[in-house]
Amino acid sequence: MAVALVAAGGLIAAAVLRKVGTTAEYLAVSSAVEVGSTIDRSDLSTVRITVDLVLKPIRADAADEVVGKFAAVGLVPGTLLTRGQLTDTAVPNEGEQLVGLSLPQERMPAERVKPGARVLLVVTADDGPVSNQQQTTAAPMSIKATVVDVRAGVKEGTRLLNVAVPERDGPLVASRAAAGRIVVALTTGS
Repeated sequence: MAVALVAAGGLIAAAVLRKVGTTAEYLAVSSAVEVGSTIDRSDLSTVRITVDLVLKPIRADAADEVVGKFAAVGLVPGTLLTRGQLTDTAVPNEGEQLVGLSLPQERMPAERVKPGARVLLVVTADDGPVSNQQQTTAAPMSIKATVVDVRAGVKEGTRLLNVAVPERDGPLVASRAAAGRIVVALTTGS
């Protein structure tokens, strides 16, 4: 009985070692790819690794399926590539424009604005004098947008948001952002 238990334990250990010790080739990112950019073969490399069952990297033999797709998120060199990082749709979509907003922290929610979030771009009132004929109780103008990318801004205390807006609203958003008249508000489901 003892010999049978030792033999069974040895077989189980060998099976586990064989499963854990199996390596395969997977796709990795070899050069930075911006959100919305087309993925080229030169952006990819292959790595031979043992993958945890929780990870879902793309096998190296699927490289032809990846080339030509768009990056749904910013791809960082040295990371494994997964299907969730890819999209078939160009950013911005048909009928949209991509607008960059450089905003101080107080004009957006703290740490909650992430790529894919649906937001409202609220156009604030002009700081000029208000005449008696202007309605002071009018609701501010707001424009629906989707956050494509979020980064640290060039100026200290600012964040750079790239947002996709309807094409008709692109020039308005760009001009109001340049004048410092945009505030970002998260919407339900963001």
